[in-house]
Amino acid sequence: MKYFTILNLTREPFSNSPDPEYFFQSRQHLGCIQKLELSLRLRRGLNVVLGDVGTGKTTLCRQLIRRFATDEEYETHLILDPQFSGPAEFLSTVAEMFAGRLTADLTNDWQFKEIIKKYIFGRGVDEKKKVVLIIDEGQKLPEFCLEILREFLNYETNEFKLLQIVIFAQKEFEKTLEVHANFADRISLYHILGPMNFRDTRMMIKFRLEQSSEKSKTPALFSYPALWAIHRSTGGYPRKIINLCHQCILAMIIQNKTKVGWFIVRSCGKRTFFVPSTAWRQVAIAALVGFALVLLTSVLAPQGYKKLIARQPEGIKSASIPVASARFDASENLRPAESVTPQAAADPAINENTSEPLPKIDLNQSVGRAEKTIGRLTAEAVTEMPPLENRLPVMLGQVALKRNETLWRLVEKVYGVFDPRHLAFLLQANSRIKNPDEVEIKQLIAVPAIPATLKPLPMKVWWVQLDEKNKLEAAINFLRAYPDDVPPVRIIPYWDRLLGLKFAILSRGCFFDEISAKNQLNALPSELTINGRIVAEWDKDTVFYADPYRVLQ
Repeated sequence: MKYFTILNLTREPFSNSPDPEYFFQSRQHLGCIQKLELSLRLRRGLNVVLGDVGTGKTTLCRQLIRRFATDEEYETHLILDPQFSGPAEFLSTVAEMFAGRLTADLTNDWQFKEIIKKYIFGRGVDEKKKVVLIIDEGQKLPEFCLEILREFLNYETNEFKLLQIVIFAQKEFEKTLEVHANFADRISLYHILGPMNFRDTRMMIKFRLEQSSEKSKTPALFSYPALWAIHRSTGGYPRKIINLCHQCILAMIIQNKTKVGWFIVRSCGKRTFFVPSTAWRQVAIAALVGFALVLLTSVLAPQGYKKLIARQPEGIKSASIPVASARFDASENLRPAESVTPQAAADPAINENTSEPLPKIDLNQSVGRAEKTIGRLTAEAVTEMPPLENRLPVMLGQVALKRNETLWRLVEKVYGVFDPRHLAFLLQANSRIKNPDEVEIKQLIAVPAIPATLKPLPMKVWWVQLDEKNKLEAAINFLRAYPDDVPPVRIIPYWDRLLGLKFAILSRGCFFDEISAKNQLNALPSELTINGRIVAEWDKDTVFYADPYRVLQ
């Protein structure tokens, strides 16, 4: 019995074969294949795609062949392992791919080149065909192959190249290109594949499960924390993601569970990926452990939590602003009148210019004067403190979770990105939560105010603001009701010296000219833009709890 039938799947979802049916069109992979297709249709000649091991080069190669398989104008040829022993072997291989079986009397390189040349000109000029030669594992190409390929690129008309070459190689191929500048100069498209971000990681897992199940019956086999752990363990590399997901599903079945959780991912990750133990790695681990202990001590120490989350990010000038209490009670932040020393006490009952004990006040005779003095000192204490709205909050507010909502999603919505540090502070502020994976519906979650570290862009930018709320719950409800078929939005909690704590609802990303921002605002449905406006700058003393400059996926 195949394991995937237990999960009501029609086929294996995480096969490590480069099946084009499982090609997930992430942003970078889709962009790469579109650029390749355009270059081939324009007959630009040489194209190079580089990427680390497991970034999806082979799958992309198969997908490219598949795209042109039904187009009669194109014929594609694939070399899987270009590790040839000499020029004659390489030329004979290409000649046989193009012209079919060769005769035994062909003995030298010139004869092979003539066959290839005649074939390319015949197909490209006479028959109007586009011949494409695709080479996978291009980092194995010997130097003599590069020189032969450079000669092939000389087969051209006045308008285009007759042979289209696509090389998929690992990153070390860059060094080969540096040495052979005459070959590198002929590259028309040069694209580097990198690991996927968290959004594409979880979307790829969802896509593969959808491809392996019947329509509308896709099982939710991974929790949100598990998806985050998969991304962190694999670094976003597709091959590692596939292998880890396969191991996690097997472990889930063996443990008789219905969903892969964070702990399963972590345990499977340790068994799946081999990480050599080196001296520097051990030193780095020891340093991280030491840092974690210091951080834990500061959090668990008295008032350590408040001091930690109330610290100011670099570049924000608000160090002189006192922090309000967690309950936003003004009376708790005022110094008691009896502890205040006035600058100039005129009352004879208080003597600042002598070291002698203060004279006693006879309350039976001077009750009115004492009450007046205490009232005056209290008033002076109040005037020395800034207004309530001028104090940084410790909490952003409270949110009641709804069905299918998680703490991880809440962290992502409030702070703009999921960060385990934010989750740790959230759990510290809600000590009654024992398991972050199991939170009751309608349970109120206190959200701490953690100032963000900003990364401003070097040029002026504009934002599209749809609305602004005074309460966190209202901002979250705006996101809950926001339509799925319009450009996504995000919450930017911020504190302003005059306005206090606010929650701006901004369109994701920012614009580098005002016209584009206005076009975005005008393109949205009118019912969503009643309070909409363009924002170009913030007050210099503004404290942000999510980075508005961050480009979200």
